[in-house]
Amino acid sequence: MQRISTGLPAITYNGQLTRFLRFCFCSRDWTMADIRLKTLTPLWTGGVDGRADRVHETGLLGSLRWWYEAIVRGLGGTACDPSRGECQLGTQMCDVCQLFGATGWRRRFRLAVINDQTAPLWQGDQLLNIRPPGRNRGWFLPPGRMGEFTLRLDSDQESIARVLALLRFVERWGSLGAKPQLGYGVVEIQNWDELRSQLNGFSWKQAAQQLAPNKQTSNPGLPNLCDFGFFRYRFQPPDPAWWSRIGGFERVTIQVRPFATQTVPVAPALKNAWRFQHWQRAWGDDQRFWGRVAADRIRGRVAVSWAYPHDSGWEIRGSAWLADVRDDLVWQMLIDARIWNTTLGVSGKLETEGPQKKDALLTFLERI
Repeated sequence: MQRISTGLPAITYNGQLTRFLRFCFCSRDWTMADIRLKTLTPLWTGGVDGRADRVHETGLLGSLRWWYEAIVRGLGGTACDPSRGECQLGTQMCDVCQLFGATGWRRRFRLAVINDQTAPLWQGDQLLNIRPPGRNRGWFLPPGRMGEFTLRLDSDQESIARVLALLRFVERWGSLGAKPQLGYGVVEIQNWDELRSQLNGFSWKQAAQQLAPNKQTSNPGLPNLCDFGFFRYRFQPPDPAWWSRIGGFERVTIQVRPFATQTVPVAPALKNAWRFQHWQRAWGDDQRFWGRVAADRIRGRVAVSWAYPHDSGWEIRGSAWLADVRDDLVWQMLIDARIWNTTLGVSGKLETEGPQKKDALLTFLERI
């Protein structure tokens, strides 16, 4: 018999008991939570022939796992590289695979999309091509889906509490689905007050104490929340047409106008300013940090959302994974309000959470 150390209740098994334990797990303290979500920026979860035909659970699960890995590593726990298939039944599984599953070990919760009331932001398959000044190709944005949908979560009470806490973090600072570097996936939980009771006293501090100690050195190639900075920019537009004066929007005004009261794709303009007007070579490899579109595609490490209405004004938020660069200098550039104001033609204020050590990270997570 082998005992696995994990942030979840301890589990013992051998090869012959696998099916039996799965049956016991599925019948023990089974409960359900319905999370009502509203998209604030387009949601992209993939689909048939590359079309966002509906909200796909697999696309949501991939992003949830990615953020959970980053949190676990930041709290000192173990999180394998899932692309290498390191964890499987019969071996010591990492803290993340204990919740999200691995080869031979089923995920400890079920997630289903119900009551999907989302629709494409615009009709047809035409991409929105935004070319800021000086760019020949620019950025190509697919429509994504906007609207409301419900996630039904089924599991034991402790796993539900953990996933709810993860979703709360994603709602406040992260993103759901694919293409976060293009500004997709910002959502709002509509019924959080109803869901609070199902946290059952969950705290990230207690969860951190239960994680298996990670004795390996940190791998900068894998996301660790201690290496992340988060930002939120709020502004009051001077007039309804504020967005049409942003560099590169003159070509797409007709396409953007029908949805400009819901959300505006400002990410290309901001990334263009940061990368091509303010970036310094001495800070690090720009293609590794900002991403590369080629046969060996590299996903960028800065996610900045589209703008969306918030209270009586507008908001943009995002994050930066600051490993392998001069994090202090890059971070100061990203949170320089003058660049934001000049690029967008508005005047706003930034709320920021810079890279931090484990203790400060726990405080940050507990505030959420």
